[in-house]
Amino acid sequence: VPFYWIGLKAYDFVAFAGNGVLHMSKFVSAGEARRLFPTLAESSLGRHLRGSIVYYDGQMNDSRFCVSLALTAALHGALVANHTEALRVLKDDEGRVCGAELRDNLTGKTFPVRARVVINATGPFTDSIRQSDDENARKMIVPSAGVHITLPEYYSAEGMGLIVPKTKDGRVIFMLPWLGSTIAGTTDSSTEITDLPKATEAEVGFILDALSDYLNVDVRRKDVKSAWCGIRPLAINPDANESDTQNILREHSVHVSPSGLVTITGGKWTTYRRMAKDALDKAIEVGDIKNNSPCRTGHVQLIGGHKYDPAYFTFLTQQYEQEKSLAGQTIIGPLDVDCARHLAESYGDQSYKVAEISQNEKLGHRLAHGFPIIEAEVAYCARYEYCETIVDFIGRRSRLVFLDSKAADAAVDRIADILAAELKWDKRRKRKMIEDARTFVASFSSGI
Repeated sequence: VPFYWIGLKAYDFVAFAGNGVLHMSKFVSAGEARRLFPTLAESSLGRHLRGSIVYYDGQMNDSRFCVSLALTAALHGALVANHTEALRVLKDDEGRVCGAELRDNLTGKTFPVRARVVINATGPFTDSIRQSDDENARKMIVPSAGVHITLPEYYSAEGMGLIVPKTKDGRVIFMLPWLGSTIAGTTDSSTEITDLPKATEAEVGFILDALSDYLNVDVRRKDVKSAWCGIRPLAINPDANESDTQNILREHSVHVSPSGLVTITGGKWTTYRRMAKDALDKAIEVGDIKNNSPCRTGHVQLIGGHKYDPAYFTFLTQQYEQEKSLAGQTIIGPLDVDCARHLAESYGDQSYKVAEISQNEKLGHRLAHGFPIIEAEVAYCARYEYCETIVDFIGRRSRLVFLDSKAADAAVDRIADILAAELKWDKRRKRKMIEDARTFVASFSSGI
């Protein structure tokens, strides 16, 4: 315990010296730990609980964050192309990178885009783009699979999670409250790069087994509502000695190929603005672009944040009505508080637009039992957030499939109806979208 306490005090100091600290970390007794976290076991692996260290960190909905970034970029002049895949880089007569060949994955059409500088920021697919520039390019990515599972809300305490820095086999396990559920993870293993990675039963079993050592509740396989696998693009230095086992970088890396392809990889959400600045600064240098203004990313607010206030949900529930089902009948009443809170936290000061669609177009019903996600969100995302498919909505605009794969599967048909009306799908297109969505949902089920 003293070792971790000292480490977290250093964490507090770094945070305080930077942008401020949420709250200071602290040691709590065993009794206080169990009061704060009622499902925490009194003993584990033959050892009694002596106390815990409480520290504070931030949390976000990464799907909403990512969409807000794209919308903010478009507001500032970027051209955003959804469902567009980079196939290879293009070169001029002198062998310099001058653009890329792209494919619209909704229509299958390919087309070239010319550019003075090309930035390769493709995560796990970084090396395939680099090798289209130079087939002998050394790898910059070591793909690592991380599996998470979703459990009922009662597994974790309100506003508090659990992290075990060293389990019986030396790995890290954590459990956190998230969007009305509990997520737990994670595994860390080498993997092949694929468009649709899946959690294996063995990985799900490892997480459940590790949690059972530290909780006083029956950790049951049937409680797993969703299981998913993500690919971490761990960065390595392409110029380092390949035999160096310490070659994996902890921070992001910007690399320029001899032909002028700028690649950025590694990093994490908490440093994304610094990553963007470093990549663009390098692109300006490589392209010899005249630029007299400093980087503005530190002062740019994301869409939805300008007028947002933690109490914004009260405005929504007071100003807007919602169509609801009660005892088999449809009634009109104030926007439910949990729906209002969900909309405000998901869309910020743009959430009033969703509430207006709900009220004016009678799209206020919930898409899935037990979740505050409503029909109006589907229409809003199609109109304002580049939502083109059912998968876009259940996995990339909301987090429904990550929270409960069965609930997402049950919502597919209704989401298809709304998107078909918004995007003018014919019957064949709608049927194909439903099939794709069910395939996507199945990758989160892992025996559920």
